[in-house]
Amino acid sequence: MLTLHLTNGDAAATTLARSGLPGDILSWRDLLHDGPVPPDRDLTAFRRVRGEFLASRGWQSQSAAIADFTERDTRLDSVGQGDELVLWFEPDLYDQLQLIQVLARVARRAPDERPTVTIAPADCFLGPLKPEKFVPLYDMRRVITAGDFAIGTAAWDAFTADTPDALLAVTERVDREVRARAYAYDDAERLPHLAPALRRQLEEYPDTQVGLSRSERQLCEALAPGPLTLSKLFTAHQSAESWVWLGDWSFAWYVQRLSDCAHPVVVHVNGSRVIAPLRDTDGKSFWERQVQLTPLGQDMVRDRADFVKLNGIDRWIGGVYNATSRHWRWDPHRYRLLPQ
Repeated sequence: MLTLHLTNGDAAATTLARSGLPGDILSWRDLLHDGPVPPDRDLTAFRRVRGEFLASRGWQSQSAAIADFTERDTRLDSVGQGDELVLWFEPDLYDQLQLIQVLARVARRAPDERPTVTIAPADCFLGPLKPEKFVPLYDMRRVITAGDFAIGTAAWDAFTADTPDALLAVTERVDREVRARAYAYDDAERLPHLAPALRRQLEEYPDTQVGLSRSERQLCEALAPGPLTLSKLFTAHQSAESWVWLGDWSFAWYVQRLSDCAHPVVVHVNGSRVIAPLRDTDGKSFWERQVQLTPLGQDMVRDRADFVKLNGIDRWIGGVYNATSRHWRWDPHRYRLLPQ
């Protein structure tokens, strides 16, 4: 019997490798909250789209990304009946999107061709854990059921759909059906963190007030009192999250989106626009530079202007392409989406 431990990335995988637990380890690397995420029933097409996006950010060449995705998918496919797939995912949005992708992938196999799938009850971030802390979580792992596969598949299909209506419906369904918001509160629950993560994804649509996503609003509100270095701004942004999910390189592009536009909201203190560094360049100086809100940014913090009306929108959220002529707004008070 093969045991394959599947986790979110290299930090958790490195510590897991030092835990002494038996089995192989696979990192499921992809920041699915960024860029286009089409349905992945055609894996070749899916890898190409994700590879193109990663290459467009300068994070990895398209060929290298496709090679990594192919190797990852092959390792997952190698686990079959009689084997065990152990899932190690944190409560944040980054991990929960990976979790539903993996559940949907496994669910496509016939039941008699699937491995036994279990999930470690992690109500914490795994990367900072000491190696010995993985053992009790492994001992408390819970078996994924047919119902869990159904929820994961529905959530993944909704996330990769070309309109967001199904994602809102699935989020409300999971919110009703899941009995707890943490593993510690229910010994039988397997997906306690999914509903809050999916709702956090919905909050990335521009809001009905000023056309900013929650991430963009948090960023602007942190700058309202005065200039900050980008490093301190990133820390302030993280502190506004229940579960930190946005990495520093993605954050840099979020700042650029607010700066490199027709009517900037954030600029360097000298007035120049913020341009995200490429991963293969020295970005240290980028994080040490101070940025500030423009007068327009101050107006947006006070709900006096609308970012999308002034600058338009060109952003993928899962499978949904949001353009100025056709996009959706998130109503944070009524928890609903409004087509524009």
